[in-house]
Amino acid sequence: KNMNSVIFKFVNNEPTALLTDIHDEGTEYLLTTMPEHVEPVGDIKQIDSGHHKLAIIVSHKKYPSIDGVTTIQYIPKTVYAGIGLAHQASPVEDIVGKIWKHIDECGIYRESIIAFATIDLKKDEPVVKYLESEGYEIKLFSSDELSQIAVPTPSNVVEKHVGTPSVSEASAILAASGGNLIMTKRKGENYTLALSLEHQKKSSGHIEIVGAGPGDPDLISVRGRKFLEDADLILYAGSLVPKELTACCKPGATVLSSAPMTLEEQCTTMERSYRQGKHIVRLHTGDPCIFGAIEEQMSYFDTHGMEYHITPGISSFLAAAAELKSQFTIPEKCQTIILTRGEGRTPTPDREKLHLLARSRSTMCIFLSASIAEDVQKELLEEYPADTPVAACYHLTWKDQRIYRGKLCQLAQIIKENHLTLTTMIVVGEAIDNRKGLSQLYSRHFTHLFRKGEE
Repeated sequence: KNMNSVIFKFVNNEPTALLTDIHDEGTEYLLTTMPEHVEPVGDIKQIDSGHHKLAIIVSHKKYPSIDGVTTIQYIPKTVYAGIGLAHQASPVEDIVGKIWKHIDECGIYRESIIAFATIDLKKDEPVVKYLESEGYEIKLFSSDELSQIAVPTPSNVVEKHVGTPSVSEASAILAASGGNLIMTKRKGENYTLALSLEHQKKSSGHIEIVGAGPGDPDLISVRGRKFLEDADLILYAGSLVPKELTACCKPGATVLSSAPMTLEEQCTTMERSYRQGKHIVRLHTGDPCIFGAIEEQMSYFDTHGMEYHITPGISSFLAAAAELKSQFTIPEKCQTIILTRGEGRTPTPDREKLHLLARSRSTMCIFLSASIAEDVQKELLEEYPADTPVAACYHLTWKDQRIYRGKLCQLAQIIKENHLTLTTMIVVGEAIDNRKGLSQLYSRHFTHLFRKGEE
């Protein structure tokens, strides 16, 4: 009856969660061929009784039932049990019963056990013979082999008697070809037990958050481009990143703009590919860690156990310095660069209001503020002189790049008359076009680690 319910819900495309704790060719096939109504999940907590009607689980673990969700579970044989035994340990059936009780209490299905493993000195022990008679394969290892395995709970007493500091944990790990322990050593009166998961080729995906740079495809990092070339899914910030940056994608890759998507849609799109073992690039403008809106995505990845990494990019403020042919730090005059934004729909902390930051008269690079240029100008004029140089830099390094220079008192007018939009970097400060104030670094009188200066 339950199987009929499972089949009915699946063939009728009812929302289905697929949870796989095992990564092998079989589960990889499941993930790469699943229909649209199946959603891969990384944890039982992600199965939502308000949404999912069916759950398919492939695991050695025992999971609690979920009210309102029909569940079917396949239990693959993926666990090795390592055992240590005292000489002629008995009563045999009592010991075996306690071993199974440990396995049950660990939340592991008995059906998932592939084989038992121990030291070869114990091959004729009654418990070993009993398990063998029950149809279980017995894997035997020498003390030399076992002594090479690092374990969480080594024992000097065990080493004294059999020549290795561990039998149960080490034999479980060796039997599993180096697989991870899922139950560390449990001790009975005359036995020990440990469980290890069969070593698997990891098929989970990877997400790389890549900084696209300011716009010119040649200005993305070498590493960032390699990730783009290898990606199965590229999700790029379409309103801020030129699509030309994705032209290097491999045949068959999926390329999507995140511009029309909500955060939830972006994250679930990436998670679906991630659970299929695919490589994903989340492509953000400039450097993703500067006004990149990646924190909420990383929070989702952390919560859902998804592996990710960040590849930095060239920020637009650096492109502004290059295109303006200006050094933003002037010796003895300006040694600080402020990266900020004006207060629009996103509030800024009181201590970071523009007029307060302007007190230092440092080089200020203002992101995402073209639409509120009048407010920006008004605040800055509280501290900067009216004739302070400014530059409004539109689409830096893009094919349609435009740069307008002027004075601070003209900023709002420059932006309004030239119809500049949110992709405009505003730079303020006397560092713009400055050619005064020489560094002492290369002065013949300056001594440093690599050169002695003249007297």
